[in-house]
Amino acid sequence: MEKKTLYLIYVIIVLPFAVACRDTEDNLTVSTLRSDIHDYLYTINNSEATQRLDSIMYNKTDTDKIYERFKIVHTSDPHISAISTNNNYTNPINLKQSVTFANQSKLKINALIATGDFISNSSRKDAILFMESFTKHFYEGNHIPSFICTGNHDCNMIEKVSKNYISKEKIHSILFPKQTQTNQNYFYADIPNPQGGTIRIISLDMLDQPGTEYNTRIYAYYSQEQINWLGNIALKKGITDQHSIIILNHYPFQAYSSKANTYLCDGDFVHPWFMIPEIIEAYRSRSSISKTYLNKLRDNKNISVNFNFHDSKGEFICYLGGHDHFTTNFDIHDLENENKSIPPQKMLLCTNQAPSEVGIIYNRVIREVDSLSSNSFCIYAIDTKEKKIYITFFGAYKPTDKAEYPKIQIIPYSQSEVSPNSSLSENVKINQLEKM
Repeated sequence: MEKKTLYLIYVIIVLPFAVACRDTEDNLTVSTLRSDIHDYLYTINNSEATQRLDSIMYNKTDTDKIYERFKIVHTSDPHISAISTNNNYTNPINLKQSVTFANQSKLKINALIATGDFISNSSRKDAILFMESFTKHFYEGNHIPSFICTGNHDCNMIEKVSKNYISKEKIHSILFPKQTQTNQNYFYADIPNPQGGTIRIISLDMLDQPGTEYNTRIYAYYSQEQINWLGNIALKKGITDQHSIIILNHYPFQAYSSKANTYLCDGDFVHPWFMIPEIIEAYRSRSSISKTYLNKLRDNKNISVNFNFHDSKGEFICYLGGHDHFTTNFDIHDLENENKSIPPQKMLLCTNQAPSEVGIIYNRVIREVDSLSSNSFCIYAIDTKEKKIYITFFGAYKPTDKAEYPKIQIIPYSQSEVSPNSSLSENVKINQLEKM
């Protein structure tokens, strides 16, 4: 019997019967009832996601299971609030489920990542309460390396005057209590790769202004200091030939389109969107970049870069982000220094966690409260030998506008170091799994 059928039987027959049999003096509350439902839904989603992750955890030619890939649980846009159905600040169910899933020892998850918009905007007092709830539940009972980056809603900049604005210093004190590398909200961290070498996570801060000059709920802003840090420190310090780099940034790196022709249809960058991708392209190409990027909103506040990557080491894997409330991945093009001899840069977006935060344009995945689609996040198995990212999902994932949308997807991020035959064999086996 299919799991969805079992769920319907549970909701229609078993659950009402259980409620009816309870003593009326038990004071059964709606929240208790919903908790019971979500425990059951988690069990089903966990079983399916675990099975899919197990199928991509190792290379299929590795019968001894020693060729373990680097595994990430990627969540985004929890939008914790007082009205959220699944991420209410008093009990953020979906957030807690993602932490529980990632901490299962049998899954061997190497990193848990959350890419911004931790709160929904409200009064400053409430927004801080929501942010503190995120921090508490993201780190509580969490024993694996975990990393975050800021999102546009996290500054709570809901009006021109700053009475409700949350400064970057306050954000740092709440969201980054374990981050001591700098006193900024951008940082890097190195994690051992089970395939050998090291994965470097670089987290960018899109709210990096000293005051309230820009409305960073609408515009992504990176300071000259942060860009200098990226080019001179994060992409160089301690980097070896065995390093692979992943960058966290909430906004998609694409040009703004009011007609939703790109994934950046809500919000924009103060400096050109391609500033950071062009720095990364110079790094990938082992070349130099010397350029000034104009500030769209203020005169004489441009950003100048001058980086030499000729002797750099390591490789770039991808960007991880959110914002669109939509799960997808795309190639980054239209760079002035785009290197056509290597595969384009990749960016992977994860959808929002709670179904009540439906988004504006790109939320095409069916989401229903108290259902198997209540929660949604991504799971990756990164193969640094094959140069491929294996993508699967927990909960809702299939867009309504795509009849075919596989549960397991494979995208290359660089030139492969393995033979074509081994890749083909694995693709065939994964396609067979999808049809089961």
